[in-house]
Amino acid sequence: MYSFYYSIKKKYIILLDKKMYELNNKCVYKSVWLYSENATASNGRKIFTFNNLPLLQVKGDKNYIRVASIAMKSSNSSDYTGHVWTIKLGNVKYNHVNYYNSDKNSIPTIFSGMIDSVNMFNCNNNVLEIENQEINQFYLNVFTDDGHGLTKNSQDIKMYLNLIIEEHYD
Repeated sequence: MYSFYYSIKKKYIILLDKKMYELNNKCVYKSVWLYSENATASNGRKIFTFNNLPLLQVKGDKNYIRVASIAMKSSNSSDYTGHVWTIKLGNVKYNHVNYYNSDKNSIPTIFSGMIDSVNMFNCNNNVLEIENQEINQFYLNVFTDDGHGLTKNSQDIKMYLNLIIEEHYD
C-alpha cells in the first residue's frame, strides 16, 4: 500500500515598513511513503522495484526529490545500526548537468546516512533535480558501507521511506 499527500503554498502578502509586498512562491509538495515489503526485491535484498505505483505526475518548472525520513526494523536492531546506508534512485529522469556522483555510478544517490535505533543521521542531505515526467515505477538500490542490502545474518531488514517531491512554479 502506498500513500500520497499533496500541499500547495500559494501567494503570501507581507507588510514591511508600511508597504505591502507579495511573495509569489507557488510550490507543490508530494509525499510518497514506501515500504520495502511492498516491492519486488532482488537476491540479497539490495534492489527494490516498486511496480504499479499510483501515477505521479511531475510538472513544475523546477522539480526536486529528496528523502524526508527513513526507518528500519529487524528482529535485532544491530542488523541495521552502526552502518552508513546508501540509497540510489533508478528509472527516474533527472538533470544530468546538475548532478555529480563521486562513486562513478550513473544511478543518482538520494540518501547517504546512518540509522540507529532512535535517530537517522543524513550525512549529505542529497536533493536531486528531476525532469517533468509521469512516474508509476522506479527502483531503489539500498546497501551499506560493508556491502550488504536489507538482509544481515539471515534476517530481513524492513525499511520505511518517505520521499518528498517538490514542484516549483514561476
